Amino acid sequence: MFSKLQQKWKVSGTSLALILCTFAVTGTLTAWISRQITSWLGVDKYTWAWWTLKIGVLIFGYQVIILIIGFCFGQFRFFWNYEKKILRRLGFFKNASKADTTGLRIAIFASGKGSNAQKLLDYFRHHPHIKIALVVSNKADAPVLKTAASYGVPQLILPNSAFTGGDDCLSALQTHRIDFIVLAGFLLKIPPAIVQAFPGKIVNLHPALLPAYGGQGMYGRHVHAAVIAAGEHESGITIHFVDEWYDHGQVILQKTCPVSPEDTPDTLAQKIQQLEHTHFAAAVEKILLSGI
Repeated sequence: MFSKLQQKWKVSGTSLALILCTFAVTGTLTAWISRQITSWLGVDKYTWAWWTLKIGVLIFGYQVIILIIGFCFGQFRFFWNYEKKILRRLGFFKNASKADTTGLRIAIFASGKGSNAQKLLDYFRHHPHIKIALVVSNKADAPVLKTAASYGVPQLILPNSAFTGGDDCLSALQTHRIDFIVLAGFLLKIPPAIVQAFPGKIVNLHPALLPAYGGQGMYGRHVHAAVIAAGEHESGITIHFVDEWYDHGQVILQKTCPVSPEDTPDTLAQKIQQLEHTHFAAAVEKILLSGI
């Protein structure tokens, strides 16, 4: 039950516990306040005035109290989004635009230049069912952030420490109503809290044929140099789901290219990048629409 709630709300285990505590404390406090108000006003029990006050506090007072308690527990953002949904249904807020309320919302995580991120942004720019809703980077000077800005996509900079426990990152993903995460050159390990909140909804692109040449420190030029040093005749790309370990999740797609004796890490990188640009966006689309 709790794991299903964690996945539905896309929060860490710690946040889930605090959210449930907020609900519990708010319910108890609201009931106590309603008793105090009716007693202070001297309203007879079970009269129309008693019921009006009681219901008014329980319905409207509850919404205010839950925000206050949520703030005290550090979960104000979650409960403000929760309240906005209620107010929207009651007609107090206008509905979000069609683009924001239909289709799947993707967050791209990238640490550097982001050429694959740009291909994703191009591919899904006018997609009827999939929207790139956020670009996240752990580096404030990452060129991918400028690329995202040029496409009008919100950017979020989170320091490395934000990915230690995952709470700050999860909170941001929840605010942007993210459904799916794509790692496109993201160099940090995804914390278990985020993996658990997005089961089967995080994919990564690795520039080698896993399980070979994967793991911590195996990225970019390091991978290509290792492939050439080992005398491999073939390399390629692996698109896979993300779990709690580096480059370990279920493989979705692999594409290969030859490694010639004349190749250097730089020339091999060009071959690999061509595979990435050709296959990555289409594979993400297929995963999202076909439920691989």
